[in-house]
Amino acid sequence: MRLTKTLYIVTEEQGEIIDYEQFGRPIYGDPEQIKSPFKGEVEPYSNTLAERTYGVFVEVTNRVFCKPNKNLKILSDVEYLKEPYKVTEIMKYDKHFEVLIRKGTN
Repeated sequence: MRLTKTLYIVTEEQGEIIDYEQFGRPIYGDPEQIKSPFKGEVEPYSNTLAERTYGVFVEVTNRVFCKPNKNLKILSDVEYLKEPYKVTEIMKYDKHFEVLIRKGTN
Protein backbone atom coordinates (compact mmCIF):
# COMPACT_ATOMS: atom_id res chain seq x y z
CA MET A 1 0.00 0.00 0.00
CA ARG A 2 1.51 3.31 -1.10
CA LEU A 3 0.76 6.05 1.39
CA THR A 4 1.74 9.26 -0.38
CA LYS A 5 -0.46 11.92 1.20
CA THR A 6 0.07 13.64 4.56
CA LEU A 7 -2.99 14.21 6.74
CA TYR A 8 -3.15 15.66 10.24
CA ILE A 9 -5.19 14.67 13.27
CA VAL A 10 -6.17 17.98 14.88
CA THR A 11 -6.66 18.08 18.64
CA GLU A 12 -7.02 20.93 21.09
CA GLU A 13 -5.20 20.89 24.37
CA GLN A 14 -6.37 23.00 27.25
CA GLY A 15 -4.31 26.15 27.61
CA GLU A 16 -1.97 26.82 30.48
CA ILE A 17 -3.28 27.95 33.83
CA ILE A 18 -3.03 31.73 33.89
CA ASP A 19 -4.81 32.49 37.17
CA TYR A 20 -7.19 31.16 39.82
CA GLU A 21 -10.68 32.43 40.55
CA GLN A 22 -11.85 33.33 44.07
CA PHE A 23 -12.96 29.72 44.77
CA GLY A 24 -9.59 28.26 43.79
CA ARG A 25 -10.59 26.89 40.39
CA PRO A 26 -8.01 27.46 37.64
CA ILE A 27 -8.55 29.89 34.77
CA TYR A 28 -7.04 28.60 31.55
CA GLY A 29 -5.59 30.53 28.63
CA ASP A 30 -6.46 29.95 24.99
CA PRO A 31 -6.45 26.29 23.93
CA GLU A 32 -3.55 25.09 21.81
CA GLN A 33 -4.20 23.32 18.52
CA ILE A 34 -1.96 20.30 17.95
CA LYS A 35 -1.59 18.66 14.54
CA SER A 36 -0.28 15.09 14.47
CA PRO A 37 0.76 14.01 10.95
CA PHE A 38 0.07 10.58 9.47
CA LYS A 39 0.44 9.13 5.98
CA GLY A 40 -2.50 7.89 3.97
CA GLU A 41 -4.08 7.58 0.57
CA VAL A 42 -7.19 9.71 -0.06
CA GLU A 43 -9.89 9.09 -2.64
CA PRO A 44 -13.33 10.57 -3.32
CA TYR A 45 -16.18 8.53 -1.83
CA SER A 46 -19.94 8.84 -1.39
CA ASN A 47 -22.74 8.01 1.04
CA THR A 48 -24.16 5.45 -1.41
CA LEU A 49 -20.83 3.65 -1.76
CA ALA A 50 -20.47 3.55 2.04
CA GLU A 51 -23.91 1.92 2.30
CA ARG A 52 -23.15 -0.69 -0.38
CA THR A 53 -19.57 -1.46 0.59
CA TYR A 54 -19.65 -1.30 4.39
CA GLY A 55 -23.34 -1.22 5.26
CA VAL A 56 -23.04 2.04 7.18
CA PHE A 57 -25.29 5.07 6.84
CA VAL A 58 -22.94 8.04 7.28
CA GLU A 59 -22.17 11.29 5.50
CA VAL A 60 -18.89 10.94 3.64
CA THR A 61 -16.94 12.80 0.97
CA ASN A 62 -13.65 10.86 1.00
CA ARG A 63 -12.12 7.54 2.04
CA VAL A 64 -8.64 7.29 3.54
CA PHE A 65 -6.45 4.19 3.61
CA CYS A 66 -3.79 4.34 6.33
CA LYS A 67 -1.81 2.22 8.77
CA PRO A 68 -3.53 1.49 12.10
CA ASN A 69 -3.53 4.63 14.23
CA LYS A 70 -4.90 4.61 17.79
CA ASN A 71 -5.43 8.40 17.66
CA LEU A 72 -8.05 8.14 14.90
CA LYS A 73 -11.53 8.07 16.42
CA ILE A 74 -15.03 8.73 15.14
CA LEU A 75 -15.73 12.49 15.16
CA SER A 76 -11.99 13.29 15.23
CA ASP A 77 -10.95 16.38 13.31
CA VAL A 78 -8.62 15.74 10.38
CA GLU A 79 -6.91 18.24 8.11
CA TYR A 80 -5.97 17.47 4.52
CA LEU A 81 -4.68 20.07 2.04
CA LYS A 82 -5.49 22.77 4.63
CA GLU A 83 -9.18 21.79 4.58
CA PRO A 84 -11.02 20.53 7.69
CA TYR A 85 -12.62 17.07 7.71
CA LYS A 86 -14.50 15.04 10.32
CA VAL A 87 -14.07 11.26 10.75
CA THR A 88 -17.48 9.58 10.32
CA GLU A 89 -16.54 5.87 10.33
CA ILE A 90 -13.47 3.66 10.78
CA MET A 91 -13.08 0.11 9.50
CA LYS A 92 -10.22 -1.53 11.35
CA TYR A 93 -8.35 -4.35 9.68
CA ASP A 94 -5.18 -6.18 10.77
CA LYS A 95 -2.74 -4.19 8.67
CA HIS A 96 -4.66 -1.05 7.71
CA PHE A 97 -7.61 1.23 8.48
CA GLU A 98 -10.21 2.44 6.02
CA VAL A 99 -11.46 5.78 7.33
CA LEU A 100 -14.51 7.61 6.00
CA ILE A 101 -14.26 11.39 6.34
CA ARG A 102 -16.62 14.28 5.60
CA LYS A 103 -15.43 17.69 4.43
CA GLY A 104 -16.22 20.53 6.81
CA THR A 105 -16.35 20.59 10.59
CA ASN A 106 -20.13 20.59 11.18
